[in-house]
Amino acid sequence: MRGSGAGFLLARDASGAALGCGGYRPLEPGVAEIKRMYAAPGTRGVGAALLAALEDRARADGYAEIRLETRRVNGRAVAFYDRSGYARIAPYGRYVGRADAVCFGKPLRQG
Repeated sequence: MRGSGAGFLLARDASGAALGCGGYRPLEPGVAEIKRMYAAPGTRGVGAALLAALEDRARADGYAEIRLETRRVNGRAVAFYDRSGYARIAPYGRYVGRADAVCFGKPLRQG
């Protein structure tokens, strides 16, 4: 993710191999959108660590809320966001009317 108000993180192991990644970008004033979230299979905890770091960075960039979309068929991702404190929200933007999309949102508490 490039530009003002965007961020991208890459998780690596001690040898430098990529384990996962994720980014965020501005969606609307005060709201960031998580994009390209991925953790390699067998890297337990990497996804949660990346998501927490993205939330922290978005909060530091002044965002009050974060949203994301994942595919309904990706049951692992849906369960992950449910466990991570995200609430299902109405589809937004390009996801409106798409039955295959599940949208989530989470307030970013300051402090």
